[in-house]
Amino acid sequence: MKGFPVRIVMVLLVAAIAAAALFFLFVRPAHAPNDGADSGKLQVAATIFPLADWAREVGGDNASVYCLVDGTKNPHHFEASISDAKTTTRAKAMLTVGLGMDPWAQKLAANSGGEIKVFTTSAWIAPMKMEAYRQIEIHGNAGDEDDDHAGSDNPHFWLDPARAAIVVKHLGEEFGKLDPAHKDGYEKRAAAYIAKLEETSKEIDRLAANMPAGTQLVTFHDAYGYLFARLKIKIAAVVQVSPGIEPSAKDVVEAVKLMQSLKQQVVFREPGANVAALNTLAKELNARVELLDPMDTEISEVGKTYLERLKYDLRTLGSAEGIQSETNGK
Repeated sequence: MKGFPVRIVMVLLVAAIAAAALFFLFVRPAHAPNDGADSGKLQVAATIFPLADWAREVGGDNASVYCLVDGTKNPHHFEASISDAKTTTRAKAMLTVGLGMDPWAQKLAANSGGEIKVFTTSAWIAPMKMEAYRQIEIHGNAGDEDDDHAGSDNPHFWLDPARAAIVVKHLGEEFGKLDPAHKDGYEKRAAAYIAKLEETSKEIDRLAANMPAGTQLVTFHDAYGYLFARLKIKIAAVVQVSPGIEPSAKDVVEAVKLMQSLKQQVVFREPGANVAALNTLAKELNARVELLDPMDTEISEVGKTYLERLKYDLRTLGSAEGIQSETNGK
């Protein structure tokens, strides 16, 4: 990855469009608990995919885990269904992110009428702060300004496996308290999974050591802060499209202008994106399309588990020729 002769700025394009029905059929994980077969298991509700996947690893055969924000739904704009509310009444534990990511979960738990313990997982880790960087207003006037959220805690901690390991350790302990009969199993499975997370964390360190100094990225929203911080990648600018909202045709035109001015060579899509539309955009830019997964939805074509999806991101960032140092190209 070192020594590319041309300065390149990579652009991450968010296009939150639902995938085709066959895609849902083949890759969507089963997450709803079975009223009969699972009746003797620890019932756990998790707001988003990473928390649900960690809980499944720790729970094993002793727990049934339900992911509330399922499919390609976005936690920022989530509205619980009757089925979600019914499932929550059976749950003994609810796992939330906190830090403004899933505030609706507290109300859902409070209205469940059951004895449910709510765990705010971000309280177990040291959150990083949102940074100040250039903002590019698509819907309004373009310009430079400080990020409105600069200085607030960043909720997207799941993209750092080191922080994930801390949460998993707590899950092993808390599940054991809720279900003492299977305490040893929860703790053993947590320890085994933590070892896998630690190995993935070492992979990030090795990739960071080969990352060109001064690497900068432009993103459509700040979902990658923890991962980029580990990789020593700087967010140069954010195009202000609300998370979970599909950019309009006018947005795309403005984004094309921005990307052309930056001479980017890679357009990154996210799971569920309209590939045909992005291919057209990439053709306009004489660029190529690759996928990067923020793991804020349950479905992704790159894998069904947290580790599969994170390792895919690392391979993508490690092999993308569009990553380049700000200084190496001078």
